[in-house]
Amino acid sequence: MINYMGINIVNILAISVLSYMVYQNEIIDAKMKRYFLLAIGVTILVTASEIGTVYFEGTGKSMRICYTIFNVIGFSISPIIPVLLSAAFCNRRFSFKNLFTIPLVINFVFTVLSPKFNLIFNISSQNTYERGNYFIVYIISYISSMLVLLKETVKATGRYENKNRFTLYLIFVFIFIGTTIQILMPDVHTTWISVSLAMTIYYAYFCELSEKYDVLTNLFNRRAYEHELQRLEELENAAIIILDVDDFKEINDTYGHQCGDQCLSGIGEIIKDTFGNIGSCYRIGGDEFSVLSESATEDDILHTLSDFLYRIETYRTEDSRMPWVSIGYAFYHKSKVPIENVVEEADKQLYNYKKQHKLNSR
Repeated sequence: MINYMGINIVNILAISVLSYMVYQNEIIDAKMKRYFLLAIGVTILVTASEIGTVYFEGTGKSMRICYTIFNVIGFSISPIIPVLLSAAFCNRRFSFKNLFTIPLVINFVFTVLSPKFNLIFNISSQNTYERGNYFIVYIISYISSMLVLLKETVKATGRYENKNRFTLYLIFVFIFIGTTIQILMPDVHTTWISVSLAMTIYYAYFCELSEKYDVLTNLFNRRAYEHELQRLEELENAAIIILDVDDFKEINDTYGHQCGDQCLSGIGEIIKDTFGNIGSCYRIGGDEFSVLSESATEDDILHTLSDFLYRIETYRTEDSRMPWVSIGYAFYHKSKVPIENVVEEADKQLYNYKKQHKLNSR
């Protein structure tokens, strides 16, 4: 018992340090920070309640109230932790009002009523724990919360263009196995160590992503672009596409920087929706974007370009402030020229396109 309590106390101290690191982090966005801190806070509370259950178990009738309270805390709020983690890396306003969260509410009610009706758990006259007749409700709520986490994990891999997707899947499998062990074998206390480690890994993963991700456009940034160029240079073939927003300074000067940001965000979304099917998308400058692909053919690019320009034109009919976007592309062949020359060639094609488009617009 003492060993287990000691491990959990160290666990609480460790994730308390993690919470301080999250709080001090100025890179991750406010929503992610808020839900990470909530998840850590609930984990600390549940871990402390489990320490309490271990300490007070079998201590006699006089401690029955304390033992019961700690069990109520643990069973009632522990299933919400995966949901809070899901909310942390969901890139939109997360809604707790969905079918998957209904079992969490039912479990909370059943747990609060358990001291009187022995639903989720039962505390014997000797102050020992037994599973209640409706313990399955807790299991269902746990599975539901893990399904929420799995759903958002899958969405996150798509949002980040499936880069390092196996890392996210491995974290999910780790937390699922670690928490399931204790459900199947109650005497093996693996849950909160697993959850704490998983939260630390999740945090490290999203800190790394934050350094490679442009928040405004939801595309990868210049740093990620440079890294990917180095990787493509080792391949036999690759395609490099450069996009540039026409007269973007005039948009900022005429309509303000907020409008300019809205235009960049909209263009970034269109780039990702279209070119994301053939390569990885980057914002590499203030109004400059790129798409890098190791497999796209010229037919692929021309087909995608047609779709992209149609989407831009549609956007411009809805909002006349939306600028035009010029584009150039070139193909890298390892045996012929360095990749830097290919980037220059794509740039030249872009400015020829820009020049021709301005002439045609007169």
